[in-house]
Amino acid sequence: MVRWFDAQGGHLDAKGLSPSGKVIDVPLHRHNVTLNTFRIDLGLKYQLSPQWVMEANVPYSTKTQEATIDEIEPVSPAEMEAILRNQDIHHRNETYVGLADMDFLIGYGRPGLFIENDYLSGRIGTTVPIGKTEEDPWKLADAGLEHLHIQFGTGTFNPVADLHYSLPLYKRLNVHASLRGKFPFYENSKTYRGSRELTYTAGLNYHLNDWISFQTSYFGFYQSFAYWAGEQDINTGLRFSMASVGTSVITPYNFPLSLTLMFPLYQETLYDDSDAFLDGTYEESDAFKFGPLVSLTVLYAF
Repeated sequence: MVRWFDAQGGHLDAKGLSPSGKVIDVPLHRHNVTLNTFRIDLGLKYQLSPQWVMEANVPYSTKTQEATIDEIEPVSPAEMEAILRNQDIHHRNETYVGLADMDFLIGYGRPGLFIENDYLSGRIGTTVPIGKTEEDPWKLADAGLEHLHIQFGTGTFNPVADLHYSLPLYKRLNVHASLRGKFPFYENSKTYRGSRELTYTAGLNYHLNDWISFQTSYFGFYQSFAYWAGEQDINTGLRFSMASVGTSVITPYNFPLSLTLMFPLYQETLYDDSDAFLDGTYEESDAFKFGPLVSLTVLYAF
């Protein structure tokens, strides 16, 4: 279970919507958007042999979006109504729920690869497109129609690969690192092609005794641009990093529990909007700036 708090987004705008649904010019203002996410992942792992494993993961998400308007230039009551109508087709105060794309992976693990008690594992597989996808939001916005940028899937099968390595340092102290990539290579039936993603981590794990351990890690993430009908989606494309601390406990009933807290360190969007306002379009990236994250993991073997 993962809870992500108060991701912040928004953009400048100078468009409104008339009562008849026509896009019109209005004074400059800003859309502010907050997104809170709760996600549950149900993972199943089957040990094919001491080295080989088969895994599947099905995520279910709740995404709560809240939107407000900041006035920048003076606005009349009629213009504010037009601004709010336009906001409602872009960003609504709503909660969205649904399954996200699942993962299906085959993994191989080998202990003692370089030294005694180290461990290397690798997995390859694909995402499976079970998450809900949206129609092109940019075309709908230009037509003054309601749309949604939040998606629960990509609508495509995307190759996935990852590597994990752990190494004993001193007594009960281990160091670990991982690398994971997702590589969409074609667009779905709604002309969307998802972002390539790269996740990398490094950290330490200390076993205080046989039933409790502590972890700290650095988490990095890179996301390329996604595309609609071959055109960049400026709300995608970013780099960010987080620091995490956590603990794992073996309960009396052999249910290992892990609690992790993650805190943002750095975020950078890839879209350059430094000249976005020169032609009056106010085209500005709406990529979210992420807040803190809390994760709880429960394992059970049978």
